[in-house]
Amino acid sequence: MKKKIALLQGGFNGEVMKYAIRGIRKRIQEEGAELYIFSCYGGEKEDLLYNQGEYQIFSLLDCNEYDGFLMASNNITSGEEREKLRKKLVASGKPAVSMEHELEGLYYVGCENYRTVKEITLHMIEKHGCRKIYFIGGPEDNYESQKRKKGVQDAMDLKGLQYEEAWFRNYNYTYHDGYQAFYDFQKMGLEVPDCVIAANDEMAIGYCAAAGEQELHAPEDFRISGFDNLRIASTYRPSLTTVERKKTEAGYQSCDVLFRLINGEDVPQKTTLESEVVYRSSCGCTNHEEKPKNGKRHIIETMLNRNYVQNNFQILQKRLVQSENWNEYANTLAEHVINNIPCSAMYILLNRTEQLEQHTGQILNNQEYDSKLIVIFALEKGKLVEYKELFDISKLIPGEEEDDEKAHAYMIMPVHFQEKTIGYCVIKDSFQMIDDESLFSGSHCINMSMQVMIERLALKQMNRMLDELSAEDAMTGVYNRFALSRHAEKILQYDRLEQRETLILFSDINRLKMINDTYGHKNGDIAITTVANVLKKVCPKHSVVVRYGGDEFVIVVSGGDYNKGLRIKEAIYDELKQANEILDIPFQISTSIGWVCAKPDEKLLLEEYVKQADKVMYKEKKKTR
Repeated sequence: MKKKIALLQGGFNGEVMKYAIRGIRKRIQEEGAELYIFSCYGGEKEDLLYNQGEYQIFSLLDCNEYDGFLMASNNITSGEEREKLRKKLVASGKPAVSMEHELEGLYYVGCENYRTVKEITLHMIEKHGCRKIYFIGGPEDNYESQKRKKGVQDAMDLKGLQYEEAWFRNYNYTYHDGYQAFYDFQKMGLEVPDCVIAANDEMAIGYCAAAGEQELHAPEDFRISGFDNLRIASTYRPSLTTVERKKTEAGYQSCDVLFRLINGEDVPQKTTLESEVVYRSSCGCTNHEEKPKNGKRHIIETMLNRNYVQNNFQILQKRLVQSENWNEYANTLAEHVINNIPCSAMYILLNRTEQLEQHTGQILNNQEYDSKLIVIFALEKGKLVEYKELFDISKLIPGEEEDDEKAHAYMIMPVHFQEKTIGYCVIKDSFQMIDDESLFSGSHCINMSMQVMIERLALKQMNRMLDELSAEDAMTGVYNRFALSRHAEKILQYDRLEQRETLILFSDINRLKMINDTYGHKNGDIAITTVANVLKKVCPKHSVVVRYGGDEFVIVVSGGDYNKGLRIKEAIYDELKQANEILDIPFQISTSIGWVCAKPDEKLLLEEYVKQADKVMYKEKKKTR
């Protein structure tokens, strides 16, 4: 049986993670294992509601289903979310490896961060005479950034140099952060330093760009270094002094350590991969290494291709939101996937409350996944496939399990709007969007188009229903069926929040057809209004009475249990008995009643409870025949 490995990660936009996944893929393929990538783009502070929706994808991880776990801990920037996952993996008792970030209870594989940065700092001091050294770091709780910061401080301590805490600032590893850092130092009244040590190449280049706006350039006015040795580091001017980390090897070794643990081998708790300083022009050194062949050409081609792919996704999003229904949406998306994303399958699964062909105003405030979902989009081997049955979320991936020797890979991504969980997307056997760095654009396209589509269909459906219905049944004065979701659904949702049961009763007037046929529809109307008046009189204050059909009524009672249902039924029968004695009619009015209790921890829709109560009522009705 093939081993199943879960990879938890927070974004493939960075070049470092893109190469790491190549190493993971290589080792996975050697082992013939299945890879399940739970991928999101949650941050830490930027947009808490958005992050909540992104990180919800990790709730799909059932540790019992996997042989081991890889966690790209450095890419999961939320310390709270990272700790939650750490506890979950440790509790599973199964082998787990943390990449690039030491976490208690997990094995660690990562690059050397301290020694190389200390070496660069000493080089700046000893060879170039630097005394005032600023450090631009990643997030304050980021493991790699902490190690690199310590390397700078220890080198300065070793050489007896004084420094101020204001010289060390934390950001988020982006080009813009480096750019912003230059102006932040300036606003603090700090002079241009002798040297800047940036925790990665992007921030170093961003700092240079901002300095250039002030006619300050490296290495003439300041010296600077980065970390990672991205492709752009060697082609940028000045070429960037940096640290070469074994990006692909890190992914391969992380996966290799995991398989050795799964096989029961003794493995060191910590595996550190050596890094190497690459000295270039930005620190004032002459670089004698051979310039990378076609370096600029590769970067330009990559940039142009990225722009092309992003433009395609923008066009796709515009087309998707114009869809009139889910079938049209699926056909439009399938056309794009078939022509642009080579994969063996792709699925989009939605919470049941999102199937808006039957939407009637239900409260759409999910912050978690339903136990059963709708497969709204299924593309298998280039063909759209229809899934008519609800899909059990415990199975995670639709489609039949393939009994073959091929090592399959599954990318699992959230579909949400802010904190509201809509569903999730699965792409099988495709890494193209990781390789061309378009995964975020694709995920964003699906999320935004899905949200707009849901809103458009909801508005369209609601307008159509409002044209046909009002909230009140004209004959009886009770609510009509439209109000079931508008008012009764609120009772169910509120009771769930308050952790109490909800009572759902279904009432069906007995022999109404016979009354209409024998005594006329006027008398049939008397039977309907009499039952409606009895229900309004008997039902408690916090309840809703709905005329569900011609002779059917639904009663939703807050805080009700089975015994309360029994008391309500008996009260209805007593009131009808009195009404029959008062009314001067040649027939008896009666009704059959069934009921169920919705538990607060259940996730069924109100309509599903109504159907259950209908079945109970039908059994009751058969007894009276």
